[in-house]
Amino acid sequence: MKVSIEQRSGRKPRTSSAASAGTGPDGLRAQGLRTRNTIIRVARKLLLEGGPLEFSQRAVALHAKISVSNLQYYFPTRPAVLRAVMEPFIRTYLDDLKRALDDNTSPREMLDAILGRALRDARDAKSATLWWHFVSFASTDPECARLLDEWYETLTQDLASLVRAANPECSAADSQHVATLLISMADGLALQFGTVRHTQALDEKFVETANYLVYGKSTSARKK
Repeated sequence: MKVSIEQRSGRKPRTSSAASAGTGPDGLRAQGLRTRNTIIRVARKLLLEGGPLEFSQRAVALHAKISVSNLQYYFPTRPAVLRAVMEPFIRTYLDDLKRALDDNTSPREMLDAILGRALRDARDAKSATLWWHFVSFASTDPECARLLDEWYETLTQDLASLVRAANPECSAADSQHVATLLISMADGLALQFGTVRHTQALDEKFVETANYLVYGKSTSARKK
């Protein structure tokens, strides 16, 4: 019987790259994870600084100091890079909504917390800029448009479920309409960031209107 070099030296045989992969996303090894994270970080920076016109796979690869083919190993298309940049942003809302529906926390309290997050994001220049750059891509790129629709659909369904939990008198159809309006209001508020129109009074009116849509009454009326 033949004895391998590894057996004679007492070393363990090498495993395949798949077997030796780490436990990170997609089973990538540590170096692969570092490269992937670098790509996302560079892509986010380019999108913030240059906008959609300056954003391409070639530009991302150049600034990440890797080849285009290496970048495409991790993200085959430009929308795939965009998804990786934007997913953490939308994931925070989806995770919060899931916890709200699964947790013992009052649905009203969770809904208030999510409205508060929407306000904070509307005041966050980087979050707002990234989101609207992505929306601009969706207007011309079918893959981005599908991704945007997918996110909005999931967000609307989960938010509608929370609206019904907070106000059981709200019908299934009405909760869908309310959720759609709440999301539209939050998007519109983000567009006002940095203008003279975005004031504390506007933020307060957003919360008041949101409460009216959900409960049929203002925040002050709820407290009575």
